[in-house]
Amino acid sequence: MNIAIILNGISRKKQFFYKSILPPLQKQHAIPVFETRYAGHATELARAAASKFATILSAGGDGTLNQVLNGVLTSQNKMLPILGLIPLGSGNDFAGAIGASASAQQLLQLLNQAGKPTDVGFITCKDFNGYERQHYFINVCSAGMGPATIKQMEKAPAWMGANLRYLTSIIKTFFTHTPEPVELKTQTWNWRGVVRVLAIANGKSFGNRIYLAPEAKQDDGLFNLFAAGDVPLLKFLLYLQTLKQGSKIHDSQIQYELSNKIEITSEKLVAIEAEGELVGFLPATICMKSKLVSFLR
Repeated sequence: MNIAIILNGISRKKQFFYKSILPPLQKQHAIPVFETRYAGHATELARAAASKFATILSAGGDGTLNQVLNGVLTSQNKMLPILGLIPLGSGNDFAGAIGASASAQQLLQLLNQAGKPTDVGFITCKDFNGYERQHYFINVCSAGMGPATIKQMEKAPAWMGANLRYLTSIIKTFFTHTPEPVELKTQTWNWRGVVRVLAIANGKSFGNRIYLAPEAKQDDGLFNLFAAGDVPLLKFLLYLQTLKQGSKIHDSQIQYELSNKIEITSEKLVAIEAEGELVGFLPATICMKSKLVSFLR
């Protein structure tokens, strides 16, 4: 079987990967490992590997998987490789949605099965210079507190590590972020207001198991939309505990919808992110690409 692994080179679980995951895999398969060396490198590695390997495994977190996905889908290869995941990140939200674990035994079982058709989201928005940008995602993209938290993380010192940087950044975001005005349109639903969090989900959670879409499926051709409006801050903090437990919130300021396409506009400069990467700014159109990739799950 023709398999490659793209590994996040700065993962704190890299030694665990080389000690406990890779050796059992290599007893049954000859698998080269390509380590990332800089930001965006996983996209380049995946684009190059797409024409050479029938299966590509992303070893890292949601961000690494996002880069691998975009590399494969922007390659010139007509026959897309099967994708898989070895969750080595801090959040591993998509891994939670599909039940993936950092287990060599599970991977060996999956490698003996066919990949399952899996939906992918496709964003068209404005880049940082005002030009059109297109980007794929497989778990969740968001506006509001998601991009604001990423901006805070970019300011945090690297010595803090991913977990501490995220924790301190989200705390700062809670107390500094102002709800942003947006207008949302789907085929059946229009909404205008300010949002603390707007998420367009193919997976069940983001931000380290905040379950904004606990009923999401990865092959139904639909996004699960979550829009938290101008909910008072302390109430929203309490609601986060409910979301962490995988329960829905019943509040007139919080909307749940289903759609395969959403248009988002704003009169202000509102950022949008996907799986921890700042993608660009509104206006944005987000379309579901039903069963675009084959995924080991």
